[in-house]
Amino acid sequence: MFGRWGCRHVRGVLLLLLMAGFPACGGGPEATPVPSTVGELFDGSVATTTIGGLRVDGWIRRDLPDLQAAADRCAALADVDAPIEPEEGPRTVVVESGDSLGKIAKRFDRTIDQFMRANGMSDPNLLQIGQVLVVPAKRAEDVSEPDGPTVVIEPIFCEIDTGVSAFGPDGRQLGGPGILEVFGDWPRLEGPREAPRVNGRLRGLASASIRSFLDDAVEAIEKGGYACRDASHNRCAWLQHRPEVLLATDDLLSVRDVVRLLLPGSSMVDVEVRTSTFDLATGRTIAIDGLFDPDTDWLVAVSAAAIERLADQPWTDERRVVGAGPEAENFERFNLTYGGLVLSFAPGTIGGAGTEDVLVTIPYRILDGYWALGGPVAWLEDLTP
Repeated sequence: MFGRWGCRHVRGVLLLLLMAGFPACGGGPEATPVPSTVGELFDGSVATTTIGGLRVDGWIRRDLPDLQAAADRCAALADVDAPIEPEEGPRTVVVESGDSLGKIAKRFDRTIDQFMRANGMSDPNLLQIGQVLVVPAKRAEDVSEPDGPTVVIEPIFCEIDTGVSAFGPDGRQLGGPGILEVFGDWPRLEGPREAPRVNGRLRGLASASIRSFLDDAVEAIEKGGYACRDASHNRCAWLQHRPEVLLATDDLLSVRDVVRLLLPGSSMVDVEVRTSTFDLATGRTIAIDGLFDPDTDWLVAVSAAAIERLADQPWTDERRVVGAGPEAENFERFNLTYGGLVLSFAPGTIGGAGTEDVLVTIPYRILDGYWALGGPVAWLEDLTP
């Protein structure tokens, strides 16, 4: 039962950014390019349109065991039982053609000011190709409030030189090998309120995502070479996680994660919305139907409330809301907050949103009479402004 759950709010933004790139060339018959389909890599996402993939002319299908081994070492850093290694020294990045300090800072989830301070720079525009910059450190951060559970952000990062030449969308070689960069933040609960099962699951989700991305990236390179949709640099295949803690109490942890990725040879970015709400006492996730009284028509009520709020979205084309119809799978992506029930919709499921994710917040009072008595929302509703 959840009626005794405490009252404390932690809101933190956890960023998991992974950037990557993979290239190469050769002679022989052309391989089938990698298509770009929204949602192919992750369960629960929705495929919308498929665009023909980019190709490296003359590439021959080949095995790349050194690249696979490097990918395995990178993926191992995010394994559930992997030890947290201390930093061995400052990370650096080499300025490439087309780079600006703003682009580099965004790539590493830093600010221009942080890069300028770390490198003793007075003018962000005075960059030179080949210049080596120190990447400002981003150490584990405590994002909790004093009286609640301690949420620590552990960064996960690795970089892979694929050894395969990068090519732009025009078929011209970019210069240098493709680089695979993996950036990640793993949130975990620490201290007397630590929840090992939840920590393991959170890290397990990150580990599975990274391994899936790397396996697919290596396969794409072996089949079709390293082709970039972005000709400005050879880091044009990447994976990015943007997790945000929406609620953290002694009994609940609710995390929303927006995952974006671009595989080598793909022509568009894939986007997926992931959400998890954990019961810290059991370590298990809470499903959407666990919030409501099963004897009520809660699906119809949630659908109506969601559609009403989606009408406020600033879309410029026809507003289609079939993705918010009264089917349980439409609302599997949810989070609990002190402000209400947050519903996230995958790209392509709500008309007018394009490839972007959409979320709406339904105040708990809107669904009075539908919540499960003594369930997770019972005490949250009382605290809603």
